[in-house]
Amino acid sequence: MSRAVRRIGIIAVLVLVVGVFAGCGKKDSVVGTWEGDDYTYTFNADGTGTQQIGGINVNISSYEAKDGKLSITVTYLGTDDTTEFAYTLKKDVLTLTSGDDTITLNRK
Repeated sequence: MSRAVRRIGIIAVLVLVVGVFAGCGKKDSVVGTWEGDDYTYTFNADGTGTQQIGGINVNISSYEAKDGKLSITVTYLGTDDTTEFAYTLKKDVLTLTSGDDTITLNRK
């Protein structure tokens, strides 16, 4: 095998490896702290978090962001309350929509 063919083969393999790793990059995630007008949400990597609406802080016992839906469960006096939002995430802007209500949050 000639040196030129060998070099082309090595370059092709390197391009393929770089392409594979580039495809394995970080997916958009809601993990982090998000702030809006009267809202602050913190979503932890373990599926818990906190929400602040106005001056009221509440622990998020669980959340799941999947297929464009964000379900947030909080527990009040032993009772679970789950709210589901449609969501979009574009760079550092998280938009939550439920019915006619839309909340726009910026990554802190």
